[in-house]
Amino acid sequence: MNAGFRLEPRDGYLYVSLDPGFEMTPRATTEVWVAICDTCRELGLRKVLAEGDGVARRLTPMESFDIAELAARLLPGLCVACVFRGYVPDEQSRFFQTTAMNRGVRIDFFQDLNAALRWLGAAEQQAR
Repeated sequence: MNAGFRLEPRDGYLYVSLDPGFEMTPRATTEVWVAICDTCRELGLRKVLAEGDGVARRLTPMESFDIAELAARLLPGLCVACVFRGYVPDEQSRFFQTTAMNRGVRIDFFQDLNAALRWLGAAEQQAR
């Protein structure tokens, strides 16, 4: 499969496991979004739980804007909960969220898996 992440359909959502230390670069992030959107479209899913430890971002604000636009272009109506332990959302993260939301994709960041599942509406689903 793809280097740096794995996709696993679960009951009602797509689970994305990022390798430890996954680095959000323009190329890597584009690959993840394309894979997520293609898989969700194929399976008829609109909810995604992305999980990773030590995730780092190496994107400029404009690259974050472009990635948010890409996600919305590929699959409007997507809802993504990100559980990135050790990642502290900042102003650029909020800019990304707002850009995506304004284009029809909901994204939020969590430290707690159960909170992310509740936000997705998948709290009754067991995370493995």
